[in-house]
Amino acid sequence: MGFINILSIFISIVLSYIGIPMIYNMLLKNNSVSPNYKGENIPIPMGLSFVLVQIISVSIILLITGDNIDYIIFYLFSLTLMGLAGLLDDLIGDKNVKGFKGHIKSFIGGELTTGGIKAGVGFFIALIISIILSENFFAIFVNTLIISLFTNLINLFDLRPGRSIKVFIIISIIMLVTSVVKEYNFILYSFYGILVVYFPLDLKAKSMMGDVGSNVIGITLGVYCAYTHNLIIKIIYLVLLITIHVLAEKLSFSNIIENNKILKFIDDLGR
Repeated sequence: MGFINILSIFISIVLSYIGIPMIYNMLLKNNSVSPNYKGENIPIPMGLSFVLVQIISVSIILLITGDNIDYIIFYLFSLTLMGLAGLLDDLIGDKNVKGFKGHIKSFIGGELTTGGIKAGVGFFIALIISIILSENFFAIFVNTLIISLFTNLINLFDLRPGRSIKVFIIISIIMLVTSVVKEYNFILYSFYGILVVYFPLDLKAKSMMGDVGSNVIGITLGVYCAYTHNLIIKIIYLVLLITIHVLAEKLSFSNIIENNKILKFIDDLGR
């Protein structure tokens, strides 16, 4: 692990120890709560802390290194915009409209939903970054889908305490191994620093990161994958992402996890 990666973890841990309790208390004070899966009212959207800490931490690293300024700015732009879209969904989202198809149907019917805004913003960001990053139309197509589907992936698993963060950790570690370009690793390490502080709250169902949280860790995976992997590996990830999203429309991942001993053990770990 390089010095910059260690530094990014350290900065994020320090910022999180300061900021997360303050945001937690602010949300409680202003009654920004929602029932968890047990029906208990807990603070939401704590993922706001992810956006604030990650922006500051990554910006500090950027000032220190001065490397890849354009691509890091693009990442921070995408993080901020998806965080705003997720925050809007958390605050005023219509919970009766479910799934990608539901939001598209509402949009066609002339009704704009926060989920529709989130999907549109996610696709716009993915397309812009892909055009800037890619050398040809096929690469634009692959990168756009990679970023879009990763952005939504974490949200699919955000149904039980700690589950979506475990998915993020597992996928990000795999990505660190399969990546070809290593100079953007500090983006993931910075998030690990945030999770050192936040993860216990989520595991114990004391707070929810909300859509703002799932959006920003999802797009972090997507942008990191687009920045650091070759086309062949991206296509493999894309096939897996498409498969997961198709299955999500037909199956309950919660039921699958509950009925599999290994998956259930991982899912229950730490609670």
